[in-house]
Amino acid sequence: MDEISVRKIGIDLINITDQSIDFYIKENNDNIELFDDGNKVATTLSDDTSYHGISWTSPSPMEINVGISDTNSQTTQAESDDIILNDKEKLWAIAWDDGDDITLSTNTEQPSPIEDKYRIRIFTISDTWVQIISSAISTMEVKAGKFSPHMTIENCSGELYLSANSVDICDLDIGKSYLLIIDGEDLLLAAEEK
Repeated sequence: MDEISVRKIGIDLINITDQSIDFYIKENNDNIELFDDGNKVATTLSDDTSYHGISWTSPSPMEINVGISDTNSQTTQAESDDIILNDKEKLWAIAWDDGDDITLSTNTEQPSPIEDKYRIRIFTISDTWVQIISSAISTMEVKAGKFSPHMTIENCSGELYLSANSVDICDLDIGKSYLLIIDGEDLLLAAEEK
């Protein structure tokens, strides 16, 4: 008899709003509404993170919906639907303020470490010019709510600029891959992509 193969995915839940946020996750084969209390997986305070894992035995990928709601009034909601994840994939789910509204951005984690270098992607809550000054100079604009492609940095200090601000990433481990969450000029949070 064949052994049942257990598949697993993970969702890193990040709240960079100025309020407490409830995260909801619904598997698409579930008939319950997304914002049902049974689908609430975490409550995160401002500038906090949480993790949620799902396991299943079907050979097909997992399809999920992710939603956020403000914890106190539960009047503001945002969601991202029909996200398909394969075995061992992980997802970023970031709650952030877009003017007066809370917004949800999601993207599959894409670890891409390079030995003896820093490998980063940027997520920003306002349009930002990112510049890397190294053996070559590269510049790109990252739009609000979007995830940049990978960038490589050789030295942790003096190479990365957000708008005109130099950003020191020496607290990060060289040879690993990170998502840097920024407000346009300053680093809010650095999370390893695994």
